Amino acid sequence: MSSRMLIALVALAAITPASASASAVHRCYTSQLAVTPGRAQGAAGSVGQTVQLRNLAHVTCTLEGYPGMLLLNASGHALPTVVHRGASVTVSARPVSVVTLAPGQSAAFDIGYASATGYANKRCPTSTRVEITPPNDFAALTINWRLQSFGGTIEALRCGLINVSPVYAG
Repeated sequence: MSSRMLIALVALAAITPASASASAVHRCYTSQLAVTPGRAQGAAGSVGQTVQLRNLAHVTCTLEGYPGMLLLNASGHALPTVVHRGASVTVSARPVSVVTLAPGQSAAFDIGYASATGYANKRCPTSTRVEITPPNDFAALTINWRLQSFGGTIEALRCGLINVSPVYAG
């Protein structure tokens, strides 16, 4: 082997990552995910629920961070929705981490919200559908889901307040 050929091979090895032969794992896009809400559990005026995000694609992908949510009425118009990232009475504190999903695998996130107003006869609207936006994406999946989320302070009722955890494996 000539010295020129050896130098060329060494240079090529220096600029070609070792993982170039293996396909890189990219973030999960909305189009490759399915959303399934779990069974709601509540007590003392609060509801907690786990939501699954399943990878429908034939490639591995990753999720990292917090999902977005938007409550919708029967006409598809937005209802008051305030998503709070973090722990609450029904949402455990979790660190943000990268979750790798092989084809068919699921990640989860938890939601929590108040299920009663404490404001006599005042009511908050009930959603007919909910948009779920996976972490680090702008497109949403819309699913049929009836949620009636309350929140607020003693001075003012605030409808649509939902706590969410970051996604986690499972």
